[in-house]
Amino acid sequence: MRSVLRVLAVASMIAAATWSAAALEYKPVSSPGELPFLIVSGEFGINEPLNRFSNAVTSSGARVIVFDSAGGSIGSAMQLGRMIRAAGLDTLQVRQLQCASACSLAFMGGVRRVADPGSIGVHRSSFAPDSGMSADEAVANVQAVTADIMSYMTEMGVDPKLMAVALSYDRSDMRYLSASEMTELRVTNITPTQPPVDTSQVPSTPSPPPAEASANEQQLESAAVAFIKGLIERHGNNAELAIAEVQTSYAAIVDYYGKPTELSSIVADKRSYFQRWPERGYNVHSESIMVTCANERCMVSGTYDWVVRSLPRHKQAKGVAHFSYTIAIGPNPKIIAETSKVIR
Repeated sequence: MRSVLRVLAVASMIAAATWSAAALEYKPVSSPGELPFLIVSGEFGINEPLNRFSNAVTSSGARVIVFDSAGGSIGSAMQLGRMIRAAGLDTLQVRQLQCASACSLAFMGGVRRVADPGSIGVHRSSFAPDSGMSADEAVANVQAVTADIMSYMTEMGVDPKLMAVALSYDRSDMRYLSASEMTELRVTNITPTQPPVDTSQVPSTPSPPPAEASANEQQLESAAVAFIKGLIERHGNNAELAIAEVQTSYAAIVDYYGKPTELSSIVADKRSYFQRWPERGYNVHSESIMVTCANERCMVSGTYDWVVRSLPRHKQAKGVAHFSYTIAIGPNPKIIAETSKVIR
């Protein structure tokens, strides 16, 4: 794949191709000899139906994502960021457009990230006055959301010290980051070296919605879900059988809870957990599962109930956890990323 820096040569045509949208919209943009883009415009809604993003990436062949969004739901933005990372896509932000508030989190999902100075805006988390929360509840929720954001930043390779900058500004006083700040905090990991040039305009009318996933894509998504669901639920089986499945299902190097980790270390970690909790049970919530497949990768996320017990230690625990796995598709599919978090 050619460098994302080629994208900067058509920054002006990106600006010309956007339009106003209340919810997220996806517009492919391309020109002869250049990488295709996908412009994500509008507001990140709560429980945003992001399957349309996956379809748009597949139908357009886009490898670079550009944003024109003032923000919205933090959860949806982080979910889109994880989908961008799972698909191996790059992100670009130009000053003619905006990527502020929650949008900055989606931008962080890019494998390679490049942005004009002043094009990424951040501020501290907040809740609407009519949310119905008491002051104490709002403070507790902001603290929980802040912890989730910092964990996500670490997962994406961004310095969580960025939160110290964001916490100094409320929603009415957006803080736009300088080039040096973005580099130092690893919001960007590529420095632009080519100035944008004026090129031919692209019609500004919205593209028709991407076609529904083909039968082959649906089969691939179903297979990815079955693969991950089976893997999680079989972790409750005999420990040696579960370890054997890990050894055959994981790649040699995995992005394991935000860090590149060798398979041998993952096996040791799983074995230690299985020994600590000899009795285990897992039940995936089928209705919670989200799957996206693009560029020979599939990301499967959702939630599951878990219960573990150790009779020798007289210990038991149970709860609900969120999971996210990325699979490299091929003759022998392999897990290349895993993360999870107990949510209650």
